[in-house]
Amino acid sequence: MAGTATQDLEVVDKEIETLPEASGVVGGALGIDDQIALSENIGRLVEAQNKIRMALLKLAQQGDWVVFGEEDKQKAELGFAGAMRIGSTLGVNFTNWTAEKERDTDEKGAWYRWNFECDATFRGRTVRVYGRAGSRDKFFGKAHGAFKELHEIDEGNIKMAARRGAMKEGVKVLFGLHHMDPKELEKYGVRLERAQGYSHKSADAQAEESKSVTVKVADITMKDGGTWKKYTVKDVEGAAYTTFSESLAKVAKEAKAGDKAVTITYTTGKYGPEIKGLVIA
Repeated sequence: MAGTATQDLEVVDKEIETLPEASGVVGGALGIDDQIALSENIGRLVEAQNKIRMALLKLAQQGDWVVFGEEDKQKAELGFAGAMRIGSTLGVNFTNWTAEKERDTDEKGAWYRWNFECDATFRGRTVRVYGRAGSRDKFFGKAHGAFKELHEIDEGNIKMAARRGAMKEGVKVLFGLHHMDPKELEKYGVRLERAQGYSHKSADAQAEESKSVTVKVADITMKDGGTWKKYTVKDVEGAAYTTFSESLAKVAKEAKAGDKAVTITYTTGKYGPEIKGLVIA
């Protein structure tokens, strides 16, 4: 892939992750001699790899994991921090970097994506891996259900996420750490209580789930529809939560007057976050 060297790119040092599908490996087929050698030593190789894998997993901490999927089909993926603990301990090298920025426009407007590739090497074995992140990724390009304008997005964060995605992928491919079964991990003493979680449920199912956030109140406004009154509570970050409850709006006003934080429980409806509960934190 053509591109510019990564040392010329401006990046920021933040813990930003890419999703598993946003990284990968460019592979090739084994030659006949390698296949014969593998067939003759496969048992020893599997035993050695299992020992290595279980030892490596002890380097990762609880918060280094991300668990994807619904409960009966969950898979655990190693995050960037955990991958780097393993990679730095064993001396994995990342070389021959390339980077490319894709740009395009569709019915939603302009977008871009950064693609990073590198060689990940450990003890003579090298794999070509890639990572990518873009302005349409929800972590960077979406806020409160809507896409941001390009000037509102920190492109440095996107570059860093794509580059880290390639490095993380390199460690996972070299040591077979993809799509781990949480139950198997727990058997070997890997605890996942503090693992991050991402749901693959439908949008409707996720909308029905309650979420909570603790914030400072910046403003409370009211819209009078004659037979109803709708209150909008805005936090200091600009997020807006709505309710038709006057009593909840009063609690928000009290918190704002006393410069206190509130914990808002809400669900995501057709018109955005709808308050189900609000208490002073």
